Amino acid sequence: MLQRKFRLRQKSGFKAIFEIGKNYSAKNVAIYVLFKGPNKFGFIASKKVGNAVQRNRAKRLMREVIRLNLPEIRKDIQIICIARARIKGVSYSEVESNIMYILKRANTLIKR
Repeated sequence: MLQRKFRLRQKSGFKAIFEIGKNYSAKNVAIYVLFKGPNKFGFIASKKVGNAVQRNRAKRLMREVIRLNLPEIRKDIQIICIARARIKGVSYSEVESNIMYILKRANTLIKR
């Protein structure tokens, strides 16, 4: 589970990222990125994704991708991951490849 200090929880935090941040998208996931502040991550799955079970699964998948790849993500960014309707029934590896592709495109990964 993603640690509490990395979670974006307040409405004002989400609002700031939506207003100022840049957006990127792929087949199953879209993200908004703000290049300032400490690492914070928010996860959204609207009712378009499906019922509560499907929305929660989508958010769990996205959270797990971020948690496992946290050392590769820059320390000065805030990200909101938004599940798209196509995420229903998709495997973890496909969600991971989508998110990592977007993060690479958004220049949020640490260069090694």
